[in-house]
Amino acid sequence: MFSKAKPKVPEKSDRPFVPSIISANLHITGNLESDGDIQVDGRVDGDIRSQKLTIGETAIVNGMVDADTVMVAGQVNGKIRARDLSLTRTSRVIADVVQERLSIESGAYFEGNCRCSPKDAIKDANVVAVRKIEAVPSAGVLKGPGDGMKKPSGGLLSDSQGIG
Repeated sequence: MFSKAKPKVPEKSDRPFVPSIISANLHITGNLESDGDIQVDGRVDGDIRSQKLTIGETAIVNGMVDADTVMVAGQVNGKIRARDLSLTRTSRVIADVVQERLSIESGAYFEGNCRCSPKDAIKDANVVAVRKIEAVPSAGVLKGPGDGMKKPSGGLLSDSQGIG
């Protein structure tokens, strides 16, 4: 009845996490850090670090994103580091990406560098450059790295990024 035993307090891992939500009408300037889940539907100008991050269709994130699992349906400008990264058809990502697993739905927009890395080897990953290339359907010729595309008239075609 009068024991000195302390009441049991749930361990941190025993407690369920409710995601922190940044609503569509909220604009945050500064960094966000959470041990749990974050859902962004508004605008964040700053870095975000969490276990799981969901960037909704109305969201805009300007900064670095670092999470185990990231699902992007909105806009990200900056850098993304994640074990699992999913870009939905509504996403617009202009960022350098380091990930272990990447899925991109048809219709998603992605511009930047992509590094695929195994577990805990993010810094040693190989870089694959991804750039937007404009194709000219009437030319009927595709271009590989370092090759110019020949127009039917004999001139050279190139992309808008200055690759060729």
